[in-house]
Amino acid sequence: MAKIVFGMAVPHSGMLGQAPEDWLKNGERDRKNPELWFQNRTWTYPELEAHRGGAFEPFLTLEERTERAGRCRAALDEMAEAYKRAKVDVAIVLGKDQKEIWPDQSPSITIYTGEDVHNGPPQRSVYAPDRHVVHKAYPELATYLIKTFQKEGFDLNDLQAWPENVWMAERQGMRPDYPVVPHAYSFVYHQIMGDRPPPHVPVLFNLFYPPTQPSMSRCIQFGRVLRDAIEAWPDDVRVAVIASGGLSHFVNDEEFDRDVMGKLAAYDYDGLAAIPDGYYQSGTSEVKIYSIVMMALQHTGAKMTLVDYVPCWRTAAGTGEGMGFMYWNPDEPPQDNSLDAIGAA
Repeated sequence: MAKIVFGMAVPHSGMLGQAPEDWLKNGERDRKNPELWFQNRTWTYPELEAHRGGAFEPFLTLEERTERAGRCRAALDEMAEAYKRAKVDVAIVLGKDQKEIWPDQSPSITIYTGEDVHNGPPQRSVYAPDRHVVHKAYPELATYLIKTFQKEGFDLNDLQAWPENVWMAERQGMRPDYPVVPHAYSFVYHQIMGDRPPPHVPVLFNLFYPPTQPSMSRCIQFGRVLRDAIEAWPDDVRVAVIASGGLSHFVNDEEFDRDVMGKLAAYDYDGLAAIPDGYYQSGTSEVKIYSIVMMALQHTGAKMTLVDYVPCWRTAAGTGEGMGFMYWNPDEPPQDNSLDAIGAA
C-alpha cells in the first residue's frame, strides 16, 4: 500500500529569483495596485502607507535585503535536502494557475490526468532550467483520485492536456512549441526536485479569483479525502504532498504569518477555518492549500519543521512577501526552531 512519508509548504515568489538590488522594483507595481489586500479588506497604497506609518523603511536598505535574500537561499537549499532525504517515489503537487494557462476561466479544483509536464524557457530562470525538459506525470493515480473525490462529493475538473502558457508567452515574447507549466509547479520541479521530479499528480486550485475559490474548510476536506485515497492506493510507494505558495503577500503581514504557522504546527484546522476569508485573498490565498499538507501528514505523527521564516519587504508600507519554509517528515525529529524567535524583524 502507498505510504505518505513527506509534506512540504514552500513559497514560489519571483523575489526568490531576484538579486537583492532589484527587490524594490516590484514596489512600483504595488504602488499602482488599487486593491492591496490586508487584514480582511482592500487598501490603496496611500491608505496602506498612512495606516502603517511607513514603518518598514528601515528594512529597505541593500544590507537588509541582502541578508534576507541569503536566508531565503539557505532555506531553499535545506528544503531541497529534506525532500531528497525523504526518498520519495511519487508526489502530489498542489498549486494554482494565475491566469497563465486559463485567462478566461477559473475552475475551482482541477487534477491533471495527462502524461507529460513541460518546463523551460520562456519561464524565468528561478522557475526552470535554460532548456526544454519533459517530466512524467501519473495519469493512473490522477484518474483514480478524481473517481475517489467524486464518491466523496467533490466535482473536479479533469485537465487532460496543458494549454499554452499565454501569460509567459506574452511577458517574455516567446511562443515555444510546448506548453510551459504554471510557475507554482515549475518552481517545485526546479528548486526542490532538481529538475528530476518523480511520477506525480499536479492539482490546481483557483485560489485567486472569485467567485469559484474553494474555502479553507473545503481545502481541509480535500486533504482528508486525499489522505485516505493515497493510503488506499495499492502500489508500495513513498508519497510526498507538496504545497507551492504563500505566506502573506502582496502586503506582508508578519502577525498573520506567525499565527498561521502556529496553527499549522498545532494541526489547528478549526483555527485556520475560523479566519475570515478576507484574509485569504490575493497571494495570501495560497495558504489554504497548506491545510491539505497538514491533513495528509497528521496521522503519521510528524511534527512541523520550520526551516526559516523571512519577511521580505519592498516598500515603506510593508508590501512584499512573507517567506515561510516548512516541512513534515515523520522519520525525522523536528528542528528546534521557535516560532517566537525565528525570522523576527
